[in-house]
Amino acid sequence: MTKPKLILDVDTGSDDAVALALAMLGGEAELLGITTVNGNLELKLTTDNTLRVVDLCGMGDRVPVYPGCEYPLVSTLNPRSAQSMRPIPKREGTSAGKFGMHSDHLPLPATDLAPQKQAASVWMIETVMAAQPQTITLVALGPLTNVAAAMRVQPQFAQRLRRIVLMGGADETGNETAAAEFNIWADPEAAEILLQSGVPITMIPLDATHQAFLSEEQAEQIDAIGTPLARFIAQLLRDRIAGYAKRDPEMAAKKIAPLHDALALCYALHPECIRRSVETVCHVDLGGGAAYGRTVLDRRANMVQEKPNCTFALEPDREFFCDWLIGILQKAAEKNG
Repeated sequence: MTKPKLILDVDTGSDDAVALALAMLGGEAELLGITTVNGNLELKLTTDNTLRVVDLCGMGDRVPVYPGCEYPLVSTLNPRSAQSMRPIPKREGTSAGKFGMHSDHLPLPATDLAPQKQAASVWMIETVMAAQPQTITLVALGPLTNVAAAMRVQPQFAQRLRRIVLMGGADETGNETAAAEFNIWADPEAAEILLQSGVPITMIPLDATHQAFLSEEQAEQIDAIGTPLARFIAQLLRDRIAGYAKRDPEMAAKKIAPLHDALALCYALHPECIRRSVETVCHVDLGGGAAYGRTVLDRRANMVQEKPNCTFALEPDREFFCDWLIGILQKAAEKNG
């Protein structure tokens, strides 16, 4: 059976790091390359963190890393935009920074690995256009600037993709603001470009990822695997549990935290990890007000005239997801043991 071909677009902090490791060591996909974008941290840090994870996984000679966009497409140019009211590209003022979700450097040794010189969006275009049509899945785990830039530069780029799986959006409640999820909020115009592109999109929003949590007990189970990678992921999970405890009393009581990006990767490889989803019309609020960056689902039933433009995940199979994640780490340990 042919392995699916993937491109991972990341803004590596902690949950991106877990997704990257699972993609590289799971053996379930052909990872063509990794692109980095400004998001959880500024670009030089997301790139450095990505290279550290690649090095930890021993994939430095097989998985190239391409740095991408350092700024959102346009939002910093609008004086009414939330994006222009904080330092760019740093993220100290965001929820991720406030609650300690993503430190500047992952707790891994510095690496001698270097990123590729070619820009991420250029490499994306060349790779997708050279491949057979509809054979590459793009898994976007950060702000969507790189992907939107590729779509604007090469009009055929979207149609050549098999699909896009993105971690982002929210229906019930945001995390960066009351209305908006961080990845969409960080570059709302880029997200809307994707939603208008016609490419098949599956959105893995907070509504799904918050149900796919891991617990303190599972962190201990992962730690007990004993490999450097497993111990690293266990520590990231403990740090995330501590971070979520500061912002969410229910998660604090249960000692749990989601790994948003890992669920998106899991879906790209195993769609059955999502039990319930809806085909819907979804657009992003670009008005610059309180709902700026919100993903708006059109739920007007027979009144909707536009065709659905995305699949919006609502309920994960948490047991499947957790077993998949821990299983990859266990198999990697056995293979190297």
